Amino acid sequence: MRHHNDSYFTGTLLEYFGIILVSFLAGFFTFGLAAPWAFCYREKWVAKHTYIEGHQLHFVGKAFDLWLSLLKWTLFSILTLGLYSFVVPIRFQQWRIKNTYLYGYWDEYYGTE
Repeated sequence: MRHHNDSYFTGTLLEYFGIILVSFLAGFFTFGLAAPWAFCYREKWVAKHTYIEGHQLHFVGKAFDLWLSLLKWTLFSILTLGLYSFVVPIRFQQWRIKNTYLYGYWDEYYGTE
């Protein structure tokens, strides 16, 4: 029996293998152009199966938004002769976290549920 404040992951190894296989094939056959889609696909699956203190995570990021951000970060890196490339991992993590939500937490915390 799970308690309300438990944190757990419900995904299986077989599901994860399928996610990785589909993501790899999509990236391979599109020469990397589908990499943002593959990343978002994987993140949605991870969030769908992750519960923190009994609340499910939700990933709402869109592949096109990530693709545009990657393009912007690449251009900034070129314009700054590679200096901006040191910032890209931080920007990528910020984008990922900005698009991940803890479903139901806000309502319960503020008593509006």
